[in-house]
Amino acid sequence: MRCFQIQVAAAGMLAVAFGFLSHSATAGTFEVSSRTEMTDLMLRIRATQFLQRATFGPRESDIDDLVARMKSGGIRRALSEWVDEQFALPASSHVQMAKDIVTADGFEVTQSGIGALRYRDHAWWHIACTADDQLRQRVAWALSQICVVGRTGANFSNVNLDRYGQPHHLGVANYYDMLVNNADQTYRKILEDVTFHPCMGVFLSHLRNNKGDPANGIFPDENYAREIMQLFSIGLYELRSDGVIKTDAAGEPIPTYDNETIKAFARLFTGFNYNRTTRWNQNRANLHEPMIIYDEIHDFGPKTLLNGQTLQADADGKTDIQNGLDNLYSHPNVAPFISRLLIQRLVRSNPSRYYLARVSRVFNNNGQGVKGDMKAVVKAILTDRECWDSIRVRRLRNPLRVQVRTTGTERVKLIEPVLAYAHLLRNYETPRSADGYYRVSNMEYHWVQAVYKSPSVFNFYLPSFQPAGPLATYTPSRRIPNGAIAAPEFQLQTAVVANRTANRFRSEIRNRESNHWLYRDANNDVQRSYFDLDFSQEETIAENEGAAALAEHLDLKLCGGTMSETLRSAITNAVSEDPGALENRVTGAIMATYLSPDFMIVE
Repeated sequence: MRCFQIQVAAAGMLAVAFGFLSHSATAGTFEVSSRTEMTDLMLRIRATQFLQRATFGPRESDIDDLVARMKSGGIRRALSEWVDEQFALPASSHVQMAKDIVTADGFEVTQSGIGALRYRDHAWWHIACTADDQLRQRVAWALSQICVVGRTGANFSNVNLDRYGQPHHLGVANYYDMLVNNADQTYRKILEDVTFHPCMGVFLSHLRNNKGDPANGIFPDENYAREIMQLFSIGLYELRSDGVIKTDAAGEPIPTYDNETIKAFARLFTGFNYNRTTRWNQNRANLHEPMIIYDEIHDFGPKTLLNGQTLQADADGKTDIQNGLDNLYSHPNVAPFISRLLIQRLVRSNPSRYYLARVSRVFNNNGQGVKGDMKAVVKAILTDRECWDSIRVRRLRNPLRVQVRTTGTERVKLIEPVLAYAHLLRNYETPRSADGYYRVSNMEYHWVQAVYKSPSVFNFYLPSFQPAGPLATYTPSRRIPNGAIAAPEFQLQTAVVANRTANRFRSEIRNRESNHWLYRDANNDVQRSYFDLDFSQEETIAENEGAAALAEHLDLKLCGGTMSETLRSAITNAVSEDPGALENRVTGAIMATYLSPDFMIVE
């Protein structure tokens, strides 16, 4: 069938996208009948572009609501108010949601043989797909890839209850909920809560970190001390506020810290143990409450930290640690380092120097003297003019039409596999279960990335990763700091992963059904959750308005107006000329769109 040819072509285009990010061309041209329709269309493109960054996939109803806001109050005001309203919504809890789904299934939260560990995945996917607090959840997803905890720590997969009635295996969900709750707090509070969370204590081994016995060559564990600096706060090299690396007289990057600094912070991060324990060496796991400090194993000696600041020896352990976190937070690198990582996760892989400088300025001062106000920083990221300039939208006359032009390499990013699949779920898939829960399983086989399962503290991919090929020799404009561009998500996209991803999307869309393995019941029969995919809207458009209208609809709905003329023409021709059933032609068009670079490369 012709629609199958579209699928093959789209898969080939996807392979090209995985190896070569650079593209800049005219995308869609949309004919309109009036200036009012022209304005509405331009606002729809902008609303879609914004919601691609701020949610787990914009639904048409979300876009309609935001367009209405833009028309009544202007674009900037509408977006600012939307951010404020999102952060004012109650935070959805992954721990509670996991328990709710277990209860809905008629089980106990620690019951063996039901795949109990899967419920933390189900909770994450259900919230991502249905929760109203989309922005808070999307920011938490970004933070979880900065302050990383994987699910491989001790007791992280223990399905029993701890001594205080909480499931051990939901400890990582509790950690994630901490990030959710802090998505509109200060980054200083995030650093503190991350430091004191028992899952981080286990994952980076500062739990029960003892002051040691230097006289006998025994020193505190340095793991957390190193990573909180390198990954969670200041990075390896001193930065200007615009992200440019500072250099010394010899032109070499200036390190932010040295080995002695690591040792000093390792001595600072001593004395931790689980909450509710009665002695420092008691191993009574509690992954749901902040750790406490035992002064008898905390190192009270003076410590010279960043910028030559010395902490004296007269504080209690918790105060000592708070003072040390203040020292770390006061470093000028925090603003540009964290701002870049947040922009990468929300908007684009390569923020310009000017974009970074503007966001860093807000990070350092929200206008009221507060540093690291996450709500202000996120708003600055999502409403900055460079959040929009990846797409140029032009008004044309004779005839009236809107033209969309993409600007390419330096202003785009590859969509994360988890976000790509969430987009499909949110737009087309409905659980077949009566209770409506999104019981989605671990998708690691298909695209490596899986919730709570970063392979290391370095996340699923490095922020400066470059795939082999043209990007390694690409010379960016002077707007890009440090003379190189990155494409972090491409680190996941091996040939095997690209093929598995395409096969998963192809299978679900073609069959208009998806299913997820849950567990084996008492009879050893596999239990699954099922989802139906609803393409009735697209079928109605194709039948009543024609193939070109369907292609335009898919462009606006799935690609935000950035679909290439080549793909739009291919979809139009195939849907028009294929003699097969309309249902199959529409399915092929949707499949081709989801597997194309025009969807996968987010403008």
